Order: sequence, then structure tokens, then C-alpha cells
Amino acid sequence: MSDSDSIQALERNLELLLDDYRDLQSHEIRTYDEPPSSLEALRMISRSHPAVIRGFSPLTPAAQCHDWSRSAVYETLSENRKITVAVTDDGLADSVRELDDGTSTFVKPFGEKTTISELISRLRSRDDEGEAYYLQSQDGNVYRSTPHSSGFPELEVFQKYIHRDVSWMKEATSTEAEAVNLWIGDKKSTTSLHHDPYENIYHVLAGSKTFTLLSPIEGLWLDQHFHPSSTLHRSTSGSLVPVLDPAPTYPVPWVSSTHLPPRVQPIRVTLQEGETLFLPANWWHRVEQEEREAGIVVAVNYWYPSEIHPQNYAYERLARRMARQAGRQGVIPVPGDEEVSDDVWCSDDSGEEWNPSDWGR
Repeated sequence: MSDSDSIQALERNLELLLDDYRDLQSHEIRTYDEPPSSLEALRMISRSHPAVIRGFSPLTPAAQCHDWSRSAVYETLSENRKITVAVTDDGLADSVRELDDGTSTFVKPFGEKTTISELISRLRSRDDEGEAYYLQSQDGNVYRSTPHSSGFPELEVFQKYIHRDVSWMKEATSTEAEAVNLWIGDKKSTTSLHHDPYENIYHVLAGSKTFTLLSPIEGLWLDQHFHPSSTLHRSTSGSLVPVLDPAPTYPVPWVSSTHLPPRVQPIRVTLQEGETLFLPANWWHRVEQEEREAGIVVAVNYWYPSEIHPQNYAYERLARRMARQAGRQGVIPVPGDEEVSDDVWCSDDSGEEWNPSDWGR
């Protein structure tokens, strides 16, 4: 068999892999009209398919006297404490950009210390051409399971009003949430396509969120590459410009295109106020949002560690090896398959370890 025939055979098998998955996996999202029991949550995790849950609230009894769809609640309860807000010129925090010299870079947002009151004031200014501000620290800004070098969570003050855990998820996973985050922004901020190694419980408190979802298998059709990392900085003129991060730093695997390939079949779901999304670990997602009369979009999410199933782990690595052999350079290689020149490793967004000599190939 020639090399060309071998590649065609591999491509055919990858296409059949996706067809076999779609034969059994529904394209529809299941809706629960009330929170699941811990047993049903365990089944939900096992199915590894997104679901919308109604009737659940992450708020404690102390929060019931407040209207959490109103911006004044967050301004009052935050007690004017300083928080870190992501600032971008295009609304895309954590995304790939092309530099003036034609090279690409993974860009992290400019971090600005401010208060929730100042943040909300900027969000309500309705300046569609101005910079985008987004509370999206993602480091367990309300609760975290492990100590952080920065000390207590920035939004510790909200612990009185937000539960530490989702009871049925804690029972199903036999562990507490690794991180609980509060997100505050507006429609100018969009989350670029990515995936996380956590079981995600995502609840909307104000406004709406639209998720574009792709299964892990469909990720084999995405074009993902390693990009040197940079961070937005204020220039002398006041504009935001990406500056390459100083050493030691390593390239980041990320999807640069905002366009989806024709072979994938995305699932789109819009969460309204009071609705919750169960987003399984390693599902690709892009998030857009729309504010209502309050002028802000607010959500709280819980990240639970995902159990690694040996069989799924082996199948996933096999599929990636096949995709690489078929010539799909946009599929990140399995760690250890590539030749390495040293023993320095770090982690990508899926939690896997990488050697810097594998990057940029």
C-alpha cells in the first residue's frame, strides 16, 4: 500500500469514527426541569453529554433577599474591595493574534485592579467601540480547593451568598469543587474556542450566555497549534499592545480560527437567567453573552475534577495518533510520541505534559 493509500485509509477510519459516535450520541441537549439526584448526576457525567438544568441555584439562604439580576447587588455586597479585571481591545481574552511581523501569539488580557462598582460603571457606559472589561479570573475567585500564592480569593466576600459546592455534584464525584468563580461582563467579551479538563456546572445569574459546543471527538477536525505567549500591556499612548512574555515561558496550544470546519456539527444552547449548564470535561466551547436591562451579564461556575477512564484515555490517544499520521498537523501530538531534546515539561490546558522541544513544529 502506498503512502497516499495509507493516508486515505486513515482519513476514512477517522470519518467512520465520527459517524459511529453520531450514530449513538444524540445531537440534542437533555433538559432537567429540576436538579438531578447525585445518582442521576453520576449518570450525566458517565454519558459525557451537555445538559441544561432548571430549578437549581448556587445561592445560599442569605442571598435570597437580594435580586441577583440587578447590578446594584454586586456593587453593594462587594464592599468596594479591589479585584482583578481582564481588559482587552477586542473582547477576546485568551486568544491568538497575528503580530505585525506575520507571526502568531497567544495573547492574555491586561489585568487591571479596580472595584466591582467601577467595573459595572464601565460596562453600563454602552461604549461599543471602547475596551472590553471582564471579571474572568478563573482562579477560584470565590472558593478554591488549594491555597494560592496571592492569599485569599479576591471575591471571598461573596462566600456568604454562594454555596461552596453543588451538593449533587459533590456526592457524584466524591470531591469538592476545585474552583468556584464569579464572572461579570457584557456582550463585548467573547470566550474563544477551548476546552477544560473539568466537569463544569455553569449557572447564569444575570443576562444570557450562548454556548457553541463541540464534542472531544470533533476536536480532531480543529486546527490547533502552539503559539508563543504574550500579555497585553498599556503603551505610552494608552492603547493595548501584546508583549511577548519573558523567559521562562512556553508556547500555548490554541485554536486560532473563529470559523468552524464544515465536518463538525456544533450544538448551540442559550442559557437564560436562572438556568444551569452541565458542560462535560474536554468538550470544546465558545461563549458569547448578552446583557439585559441591568447592563451586565453575571454567572457562577463550579469546576469538578474529571475522573480519567483508562479505556477512554487510550482511545483518545489512539485517535490523535491516527490523525497525526493522516497529516492533520492541527491535532496536538500525544506527549512522548515526538522526539525530545531535554526533560523539561509543562502542562497544556488539557492537563497533559509537554516538552518545549515538541512545540512550534
